[in-house]
Amino acid sequence: MSASDSLRSSDAAVVARYLHLRTLLHDRFLARIERLILDRFIVEPTRRLPATLLAHLRGGFIRPGEGELWPVIFMTTVDITPALAVQLTAERMAGLGTTVNGPQKLRHRGWEDWYGWETALTALDPAFFDLDPPAQEKAVLGWYGACLDWLAGNGLLRRL
Repeated sequence: MSASDSLRSSDAAVVARYLHLRTLLHDRFLARIERLILDRFIVEPTRRLPATLLAHLRGGFIRPGEGELWPVIFMTTVDITPALAVQLTAERMAGLGTTVNGPQKLRHRGWEDWYGWETALTALDPAFFDLDPPAQEKAVLGWYGACLDWLAGNGLLRRL
């Protein structure tokens, strides 16, 4: 084992920060998004898909007659990407035609068969990392809300 392969004392701090971030995403952001979806739309909760190291999720939703919907946060060593994954048939996607701001194929490994939206945190607000926690949460929830409203406006998600 070379010196560059050895563990360093800072590794524990890196792991602690990573676990803190995953807890924040799980307990605050994803929990609030789940509540938003349950409060506004006709869906059934599901836990069919498990979280992975790169794709953090709590639970998804079955859209009656339409397929599944999953709020996801993709995490790599250099990026945090909120995403909303939507199960759409080829016929349903073709029926949407050319859409502006509509769902696209997701680019993350393991999710290539899903459509939806994904964005960088700095696309939500260029100063995202300088915002206080409530403002960060508001930016993330606003983005998910806009995606959900697009689905509802195009008949892919029914409102309560």
